[in-house]
Amino acid sequence: MWSFLTELNQKGITIILTTHYLEEAEQLCRNIGIIDHGTIVQNTSMRQLLGTLHVETFLLDLKHDLAQAPQLAGYPCRLITPHTLEVQVDKDVGITALFGQLALQNIEVLSLRNKTNRLEELFVSLVEKNSSSRR
Repeated sequence: MWSFLTELNQKGITIILTTHYLEEAEQLCRNIGIIDHGTIVQNTSMRQLLGTLHVETFLLDLKHDLAQAPQLAGYPCRLITPHTLEVQVDKDVGITALFGQLALQNIEVLSLRNKTNRLEELFVSLVEKNSSSRR
């Protein structure tokens, strides 16, 4: 189904999509409306919405086990398992310096992935904000 929708989208056909699959929505949609309990809490372009995300959380799979989380200036982190490091990256700081600091400490990264989908993080934040304003 997703490949069919992607094909239609690439042809310039407008698609109205309701989904709980936020990762696919992030990849497919140019514009997004988020509805919480019947109220539109956001209606904007995907690019603008994702631009409001100030911090992303990444999981780094390490080549060698660590006994404790390293000290990384400007990057709050914690050790999830001896070979998995969770790191918060501020949008204004970026990720390049993180790898420099890891290299200086001889920490090799095998892979990197988002902890959660970016759109999911924003969705949860918007819904929580809307819920607190309804009280």
